[in-house]
Amino acid sequence: MKSFLLCSFLLVFVSCASYTKDFEPKERTIERFTPDYLKVFEEKSFKISIDAFGNNFGGILAVKKLEINHYRLAFLNEFGGKILDFEIIERELKLNYAIEELDRKILLNLLEKDFAMLFSEENWIEAEYSNHENRVLQVSKFIDNKNLYYQFDPSGKLLKIILANGKEDIKIDLNDWEKSFLKIEISHSKMPIKIYLHLLNYQ
Repeated sequence: MKSFLLCSFLLVFVSCASYTKDFEPKERTIERFTPDYLKVFEEKSFKISIDAFGNNFGGILAVKKLEINHYRLAFLNEFGGKILDFEIIERELKLNYAIEELDRKILLNLLEKDFAMLFSEENWIEAEYSNHENRVLQVSKFIDNKNLYYQFDPSGKLLKIILANGKEDIKIDLNDWEKSFLKIEISHSKMPIKIYLHLLNYQ
């Protein structure tokens, strides 16, 4: 029995530690973190494409910051018709409107996590890691008791945002930076759902 419990503990420990296994712990250099792209954020528009449940939904996503950790997002089709209208408030989704095809609990739960990851400010940093290539900041129990990780390149540019509980659950890739990120890809390890965002303006 003791042997079984020990093996179970080691399995959980190894699983929980797996995302940062290639990094070494280091002394924290900051206590709170807000991504640079949110520091001057007021209102931005993105070209958006969602691949979900064998369907594709495309159009424009308008995002407006109402206050710290409170954003309103409106997803419009190319003709200006509303597809989704929701708010992210302190990492939680408040749904204002959704077309029938997207009004599905499993999808809305994923959108809550995805956009909470993208639009979260003043995050308390629990731990910091690094290796010869990258630096990682960890936010513990970000959502659903899963940790959030910000991964940077050697120059300090934010490359990825990861939600993981041991293994990677959701990954956000930030690509082609100029004044801010231009392209975002959100992928889910357990669901065949992908979201693509392309920044259209630099307000």
